[in-house]
Amino acid sequence: MPEVATPTRLEVKNSDYPALFQAADRASIAAQGKHLLFTSSILLCLVVAAGLGALSGVISGAKTSLAVASTALVSLSFVLTAIRRSLKPEKLWYGGRAISESAKSMAWRYMAGAEPYFIGLQGADVDTKFIADLKALVKDSDQLAVGVSSEYTDKPQISPRMREVRAMALDSRRQTYLSQRIADQRSWYGRKARKSQTAESRYFVVILVSQAMALAAGAFMIASPGSRWNLVGVFSALASALVAWLQVRQHEELAQSYAVAALELGFIEEQGSHLGSDADFSNFVGDAENAISREHTLWIARRDRS
Repeated sequence: MPEVATPTRLEVKNSDYPALFQAADRASIAAQGKHLLFTSSILLCLVVAAGLGALSGVISGAKTSLAVASTALVSLSFVLTAIRRSLKPEKLWYGGRAISESAKSMAWRYMAGAEPYFIGLQGADVDTKFIADLKALVKDSDQLAVGVSSEYTDKPQISPRMREVRAMALDSRRQTYLSQRIADQRSWYGRKARKSQTAESRYFVVILVSQAMALAAGAFMIASPGSRWNLVGVFSALASALVAWLQVRQHEELAQSYAVAALELGFIEEQGSHLGSDADFSNFVGDAENAISREHTLWIARRDRS
């Protein structure tokens, strides 16, 4: 009886994806950090300004200095808000993420030999179509060029590892796709869903505590009308800042979308061991990538809203 060859499974890293993916991914991460830094700085300035304003009514000897510092922080928050509005880093964040994830999905279709890059197509033809599709991704995304680093200008759009995976036998391509794409993406979605859910729960508790403290401070002012301690504004500002931050991070929305995506990929993964032909595998990859792309549409919608 002839010996059955064991399918080969190759590791695919981020550096093996198209240069467009790497450039858009890096630009998106940098823009996200910039947007979150601006937002957190603005909210922090407003909360501290409220705290200094409250202290100015208690520490009579430093009333003027505290008032000046509080006004300066409010002015700084105004300037930061104007700068953030001008730069719009969230647009590059969302747009870069949408492009990078779409390029990654296309790369896996290419490696798997799935529609529209069928395994039977000639090498030159399929490469030409793949490059043309990558170009189409950035056709209406001029702003992406603002955040793209020059370190990716000499990187290939079709890496040697992508060609190596595509050239493998069906079983090897299937094993590589199941482990490096489906299982890896499912695990990532699961981790992100749990992390987002935990963060949302913690922020919710802190917001409730802040609101309760504002209520307690208001009750204290009613009970002690002669007191100079008025912390209602401080705790109200803190609660409002946390609510705004929670909306920026969108933990609840992400937790739900990531959980659904992970569940759907789990169902799809179970079907991966029953594929007998390249046509079956192509359909399987198409279904899997369509399931993943539904999460990508959220980034496209956020980009368009921004």
